[in-house]
Amino acid sequence: MHNIIPRIIALMFIPLAIYIIYIAAHWGLADVYYRPAMNQLKSWSLGKVELESKDWDELRISLYKAHELDPNSPEIHERLALAIEGRFSNAPANDAEAEVYRKLALEHYRQSVKLRPVWPYAWNKLTVVKYRLGQIDDEFYEALHNAERLGRWEPIIQRMVIEVGLINWLVFSESERAFVLETLSRALEKQPLEALKLVNKHGLLDIICLLNKDKDIVINYCKQHQIK
Repeated sequence: MHNIIPRIIALMFIPLAIYIIYIAAHWGLADVYYRPAMNQLKSWSLGKVELESKDWDELRISLYKAHELDPNSPEIHERLALAIEGRFSNAPANDAEAEVYRKLALEHYRQSVKLRPVWPYAWNKLTVVKYRLGQIDDEFYEALHNAERLGRWEPIIQRMVIEVGLINWLVFSESERAFVLETLSRALEKQPLEALKLVNKHGLLDIICLLNKDKDIVINYCKQHQIK
């Protein structure tokens, strides 16, 4: 009797062990497809490589395979979304083909933030795609604020908030404009030249120069652009 009980317990754990091995094998195989695609997308994001249409197609195929093997990975959802819409990053908002891909990518960004809600970069990408789709709605504002809240001092996120905020300045409420200016204030500490270039690009440099007369780097930049 004493020998039977351990055998029964051992038999009960066999299905669990098989399942764990099965899942681990899927994760490992998913990584085979995911890792090279992730590295290539990273190099593209840093401007180290240029990708052609066939490259984007191959990236998308590889990441779809990884997604099939590991459908609950937030990282795979995020990279797959980028592989889907990245080739259209410079396409105008009214580009019909780009819109189809951006809507598909949007679903994967949504899944990514659902699975990993504390990752600011996924919220950042979700915000950008919503903007490119012209969807300035509650979901857009939620993504924008979550990206900033979770990645307040991250240069990429600061630039996104400023860029999107200044582009939509006329449709933003007073509270949203204040939010953008607060981010800009932090950016003037973290990356002042990049922030000032963005402001100058959107024609608001004179206002920023007036509001930041106590910052030497702002004063010098404004003098260079003949803003008094």
